[in-house]
Amino acid sequence: MGKNKVDYYLAGSVTVLFLIGLIMVFSASSIMANSNFGSLTYFFRKQILWGFLALVVMIIFSKINYRKLKKNKFPLILIVVAILMLAGLPIFGTTVKGATRWYHLGFFNFQPSELAKLALIIYFAFFLSTRQDRIRDFKTGLAPLLAILLITLILILIQPDLSTTLMMVLITGAMLLLSRARLRHIMGMLLPVFPFIIYVMTTNNYQTKRISDWLAAWDNPLKAAYQIKQSLIGLGRGGWFGHGLGDSKQKFFFLPDSHTDFIFSIIGEEFGYIGTTIILFLFLVVFFRGLRLASKAPDLFGRYLAIGITLNIVLFAFINAAVVSMLLPATGLPMPFISYGGSNLLFLGMSVGILLNISRQPSVTGSNEHWMQFRDNPNPMLNRVLIND
Repeated sequence: MGKNKVDYYLAGSVTVLFLIGLIMVFSASSIMANSNFGSLTYFFRKQILWGFLALVVMIIFSKINYRKLKKNKFPLILIVVAILMLAGLPIFGTTVKGATRWYHLGFFNFQPSELAKLALIIYFAFFLSTRQDRIRDFKTGLAPLLAILLITLILILIQPDLSTTLMMVLITGAMLLLSRARLRHIMGMLLPVFPFIIYVMTTNNYQTKRISDWLAAWDNPLKAAYQIKQSLIGLGRGGWFGHGLGDSKQKFFFLPDSHTDFIFSIIGEEFGYIGTTIILFLFLVVFFRGLRLASKAPDLFGRYLAIGITLNIVLFAFINAAVVSMLLPATGLPMPFISYGGSNLLFLGMSVGILLNISRQPSVTGSNEHWMQFRDNPNPMLNRVLIND
């Protein structure tokens, strides 16, 4: 059977998101770039470079058969490397705004949690696809996964990075739900993470202040933390159609992180609710195309991989939008493809490349033996959503 064509809807949506992001990085960062570095295009030029590298990475991974990601113990090696890099952060990492999440490598900052997210998804996809005969037995099926999950998430949590930890709980939980694992076993895997989350929330002043500021803002918006208040001003000022490209007032040092975590507010100010709706619509396209890829993947590894990667992209986008509009407390999560950043963009390029390669493989047929294993799945409704085209 010949290969399919690449999923142009997915590739097109991602390309449009990046191009919008490139324009908005220039608009949102130009004032600060000129003030701090003497050039309006300082961040814009760096983003073009990272975008080019991400494109190269995406093309490379779109050409490599995704099945090679599970050969020669690659999933285990990748997750071990990610764990070691996370473990080294307290010693060698750089602390920014109370969180030690980056390695400063001279010309750029590398965030190992970006590697850890993708590594965990690949490892889960590999493990779940090769343990189908034992997936309903906790001791021999899921217990090894629990150890890897706890080690990875605890190392992310102590940075502290509460938001990424919670997102990975959701993503890995969704992957487990779509397997043949028992629900009580899934709960048994994920619940041990929450005591550590509660501990960080109650003992870390940085996280506690974010949550208390968010709760106070719901009682009285005038008491909102400065950053979220300025974000809401930007969104409100934009109205339905915005004030036009480059006409944001919040980027004039009113809104911190206007070109990174809060760039969505600048989009709202310059292009209004129409502009922000278009952005979210494009992420919905990515979501549904990702689900379609999962439903047509030729094997279980491709299925779980597509689900995990798609959720990793789309969940982070909608969480960022929720934070910017005060629906959730500040998290420090960027808007995928749009926010300024290097390591985040590189791993997004890698992720999209993997999805595009899955889309190029021959589609699953109704007689495929891998899919027959799901007839006795305890989550039939979830599987019916994915299996039916």
